[in-house]
Amino acid sequence: MQRILRDTQVMLGGTFESYQAKVALIHRHFPPSIGTMFALPRNGQGDTLEWWTELPGQPLRFDALTKEEQALLLERFEQRQKSLGHLADELVRRGEADAGESLRTLIGPADKQHLYSLNGEPVVIRWGAEMVNTAAPIVTPKPAPVVATPVAAPVSVKRQSFRPLLWLLPLLFLLVAAGLLYFLWPLEHYWNSGPDEEAVPYACREDEQGLPPEFVLIFDTSGSMNLNIEATQADEDWYFNMPQFRQMMLRDLGNERLLALEAGPSRLEIAKESVSRVINQLHSDIDAGLITYAGCGNPVEQGIFSLEQRTQLINGIQSLHAYDGTPLAQSLVAAAGLVDGRERDATIIAFVDGVDGCGQNQCQIAAEIAQNQPRLTINVVDVTQGGLSNCLAEHTGGQVFSSQNAAEISGMLEKASAQLLDASHCE
Repeated sequence: MQRILRDTQVMLGGTFESYQAKVALIHRHFPPSIGTMFALPRNGQGDTLEWWTELPGQPLRFDALTKEEQALLLERFEQRQKSLGHLADELVRRGEADAGESLRTLIGPADKQHLYSLNGEPVVIRWGAEMVNTAAPIVTPKPAPVVATPVAAPVSVKRQSFRPLLWLLPLLFLLVAAGLLYFLWPLEHYWNSGPDEEAVPYACREDEQGLPPEFVLIFDTSGSMNLNIEATQADEDWYFNMPQFRQMMLRDLGNERLLALEAGPSRLEIAKESVSRVINQLHSDIDAGLITYAGCGNPVEQGIFSLEQRTQLINGIQSLHAYDGTPLAQSLVAAAGLVDGRERDATIIAFVDGVDGCGQNQCQIAAEIAQNQPRLTINVVDVTQGGLSNCLAEHTGGQVFSSQNAAEISGMLEKASAQLLDASHCE
C-alpha cells in the first residue's frame, strides 16, 4: 500500500474499524476496483491521520488533471457509485438492511476537493462519517492548566526559522538519486510508456517491415458471457448472487428480468462473431494465439495458428462454451509467455466482460508485464462498460474499447486490432 495524504486538517468522525468494515463489505461483493475507490484511514506518526490505498501509481489531485482526465475520472466515479447503489438495494431486499444502509452512506456526488486519480482510477479521501476540523477548538473535560510560554532566546528564533525548509532535504535527495539512475541505469530496464505518436500498422509501413508483430487473443469464456449483451453490472450481480434453486423457480414462473438476461444475443455469441470476422482480416504474415478459460484452474492455451490454420481457429472459436470463473490474471501470464515483447513487438487483445474472479490481481500482472516486456501492448475490449480492467491497457500503453451495443463491438475489435490487420485497412 502507499500513502496518499498525511492529513493534519481533519479527524475521523468514526473509528478506524468502522471504515475498514465498510470497505470489507464492498470487497465481499465486488472486484477490487470498486473497494479501492475508498482510501483507508490509518493512525500515522504522532497520531496524525493518514489516508492509504492499495492502488499503484502517482496520486494526482482532481484539480491537477486535464479537463479530459477530469471528465473520465468523474465518469468512472459515477459508474462505481451506481454499482454501490444497486448493491445497497439488493442487500436491503435480501433482509440485510443494516449492510445496505451502511453502503448508502458512501453514495453521493463526488467531492472534487477529496478526489484523487491513480492511473485513471478514482480514489476518495475524507469519506464516510462526518469529519472533525482540527482547526476548530476542541473542548476537553479537564483542560490542562495554562502555563506561560517563556520568550525564546534569539538563537532559538534563528534556529527555528530554518525548520520550514527541512522538508526540502528528502526531496533534494530524491532528485539527486533520480539523476544518478537516469545516467547509470541501463536503458533496457526502463518501463515503456508508449510511443509519442501513433504507430503505423504493420501492413501500412512503406519501409522494410522486419518481423511482424506477435498476437495473442484472450477470449473470455467465463459463465457471465452467457448473459445478454445488454446486461448491466447490477443484472449480473443479481443473477449470480442468487441460489440456483431460486433461478429455477423464477425461470418456471416466467420472471421477465431473468428470462431477458438468458435470452440472446449473448455476450458469447457477439464475441464469437466479432472475433471470427477480425481473424479473417489479419495480415497474412501474422499468426494468432488463443487463450481461453476453464474455471479458476490454469487457463487453456489453445495454441498459435498460422494463416493456413485460420479456418481451424475460427471453427474452434465457434465451438466454445462459457462456464465457471474468470482467471484473467493467469491468462495474462499465459498470453505473455507466448510472445517475445522485448526484441519484437507484440499485442494481446483481452476480450472480457469483467475482472479476474479467481483471487488474483490482473492490474499487478499487467504492471509486471510492462516492466519485463516493454514492447508488449494489451488492448482491452470490454462488453460491460464497467471499466474494471482498464488498468491492463493503462499499464502497457494500450487502448480500451467498451460498448454493450452488438453492432458496435465488431468495429471496436477491429480498432483494437489495427496494428495486425491486412492492407485493406491502410488509409
